[in-house]
Amino acid sequence: MSPNISVNFILEGTKAKKDGTYPIKLNVYNKQAGQKRYGTKLSATKDGWEKLDTPRLRDDDLKELKIQLAGIRQKAIETIDSLPFFSFTAFEDIFFEPEKNIATTAGSLQVLFDAYVASLKKNGQIGTAISYNTTINSINDFKKGMTIFDITPKRLLDYENHLKSKGNSISTIGIYMRQLRAVVNKAIEDKIFPQESYPFKKYQIPAGRNIKKALSNEELKKILSHTPDENNQQKALAFWKLSYFCNGMNFTDIIHLERKSYDGKFFHFFREKTKRTKKKDLRPIRVAVNEAARNIIEQYKCKDNSTPYLFPILEPGLSNLTIKHRCQRFIKWVNKYMEEIRVELKFEKSLTTYAARHSFTTILIRKGVAMSFVKESLGHTSVITTENYVGDFEDETKIEYANLLNLK
Repeated sequence: MSPNISVNFILEGTKAKKDGTYPIKLNVYNKQAGQKRYGTKLSATKDGWEKLDTPRLRDDDLKELKIQLAGIRQKAIETIDSLPFFSFTAFEDIFFEPEKNIATTAGSLQVLFDAYVASLKKNGQIGTAISYNTTINSINDFKKGMTIFDITPKRLLDYENHLKSKGNSISTIGIYMRQLRAVVNKAIEDKIFPQESYPFKKYQIPAGRNIKKALSNEELKKILSHTPDENNQQKALAFWKLSYFCNGMNFTDIIHLERKSYDGKFFHFFREKTKRTKKKDLRPIRVAVNEAARNIIEQYKCKDNSTPYLFPILEPGLSNLTIKHRCQRFIKWVNKYMEEIRVELKFEKSLTTYAARHSFTTILIRKGVAMSFVKESLGHTSVITTENYVGDFEDETKIEYANLLNLK
């Protein structure tokens, strides 16, 4: 057993049981993880406890107690010695449920992911929880039953190559790897995995350049002036335009808007994506609402004044999972009818909800608006994230800039 770990017993002498004895606790101490005590179902009087370590113990009951304690201590030591790296969670799993296989408990990636997903769900981050489940399923497809101690730089590269062979994009691979890294970081924080074995020091997560979803100026003119004949297309396009006109507002945020978030001139709200994850420096988004956006709001806002929501998509009392499904269904519904419009207008680029957000960003940047303003409008914490939304400059602009080089 490591010299950094000790196993002994203490008599909790503060409150006696009905028979006058006191509980005996198993005390496990680890230099890095700290100390925890566990009940043994054994007890002794204070006098008997003091006699336990005498060389010639004559009391048969105390002799039996001493043998039982020795057995418990030996089991604890053997459990600790069986662990690749000590953590109280892994120790408890094996010590109290010896029928469990060490490989499935001591640092099991499945167990660690399950715990991480459970915490995300508890925090209301249903979409992120679903994404982490997808990641662990992918890891199990690569090699089932892995523990965190199997994650090395070479194993990460093998996993990356496995994902490539399955046809996954660089962006998808990056998502899987970043989520695996988050679980490893949490294991280090919980002292389940040693910092010195951190596998991402020598492995670089691949990052692909985002496919630009922004429309050209000409395409935007067409879509903003388009008036569909079909009612579903009209409604889908109206919400698409609302997102575009209102700082490229994310559709999940549109769905969550409350009446109190809108004063007729501005929206003011916290982004759903960040309000559950950021504990400090949480700033509200303030969006100026132009006349076109106001007309859309008036047409499609909820007519039932008893509901707090601005649009009739959610209602009070829904579970986090139901809210997530409602958002997904509405976004899928909008994308379906925007695809019909795309085909009708013969656009090559997609007209998904993301295209509205990316188009807002690109149009302002093309018109010379400061990147810092666009970053704030989108609710981004980093300009780098905002830059990923910006489409390429149009050919006319490139020619105009090239002509600036001519100093005649």
